[in-house]
Amino acid sequence: MKKMVYQMNVEWNWIKQRPHFIAEELSKRFDTTIVYQYRYNRKGLQQRETRGEKLLPVKVIPLIGRSRKLHQVNEAWVRSRFAKIIGKEDPDYVFITRPEMVGTVSKFKGRVIYDCMDDYYAFSGEEWLRRRTLRDEGALVKRADLIFASSAKLRESLIARYGKNTAERIHVVRNGFGGEILPPREDAGRREGKPFTLCYFGTIDTWFDFDLVLRSLEVFPEIEYLLAGPAKVPVPQHERIRYIGTVEHDRLGEATADADCYIMPFHVNEIIEAVDPVKLYEYINFDRNILCVRYKEVERFGDFVRFYTDEESYCGAIRSMLEDPAVPYGNAEREAFLRENGWSARADQMTALIEKL
Repeated sequence: MKKMVYQMNVEWNWIKQRPHFIAEELSKRFDTTIVYQYRYNRKGLQQRETRGEKLLPVKVIPLIGRSRKLHQVNEAWVRSRFAKIIGKEDPDYVFITRPEMVGTVSKFKGRVIYDCMDDYYAFSGEEWLRRRTLRDEGALVKRADLIFASSAKLRESLIARYGKNTAERIHVVRNGFGGEILPPREDAGRREGKPFTLCYFGTIDTWFDFDLVLRSLEVFPEIEYLLAGPAKVPVPQHERIRYIGTVEHDRLGEATADADCYIMPFHVNEIIEAVDPVKLYEYINFDRNILCVRYKEVERFGDFVRFYTDEESYCGAIRSMLEDPAVPYGNAEREAFLRENGWSARADQMTALIEKL
């Protein structure tokens, strides 16, 4: 079995995302060592059991976000530790998920794989970070033998930024569904005497459209919101907004069992436009109505999702569900979609491309 060092861009105990699922699946196909930064501040993290994965945490310098200089010192420290691990492990492949980690493979002679799962340039708020991201990602794209992009939009952006000669090495491998496919929901109608509950789980950040949520609460006195996940921005205080914090991935179904509809109420910006949302796959598994802002990358979910484009269409969709709460898809259709779009299928796609190197 060939060896791989997998560099995660998030903590192993952060809410479960693409890096966790891919790392788990690749560990079944390669002798994989998973390297990640260990945060001293454990707020918002989970306790996740391993399934035989080999984990190597690298402790970061505390108070990483206090200054630009400290951020750069910490990144240099992490890069040096990751590079030493690569040297010690002597893998066939190094799998990188963050542009700034390109320095870890400066002496590595094997194959480098870059998994681009977000528009890191768009995420880089300050100008110095944007310049550094362009520099590092450009170097990584040039060094990588194989590049995965989690959406068609991301692939287009990479080619536009780093040249058409990169196109042959960039392959779209979208996000997917992880876990057990649940049986179909039995309670098809609204529960008598209870509010209609719209639920969101995932990271709550600046792209979350709280203005839209609050306006809908004014329009519909019979609805409430249930929010779960780490909040990087304040959640508004409202008697019909229940925020329950971070929930273990395996407990999401139980914790959100009251949901009548799952939602993705986002401001569409350059970050969101490049996202293939993991949560939409998971929402489909819960066999509920789904309400999502419309943008190009999510239109392929159209058989399962009600789309909105503004406040009027958002409230119109809620009104329609209040009148008829039936989901717009069948169980056979749901199960087939989840099987075809599981993380195992995504890892098979990646593995086939890796083995061609």
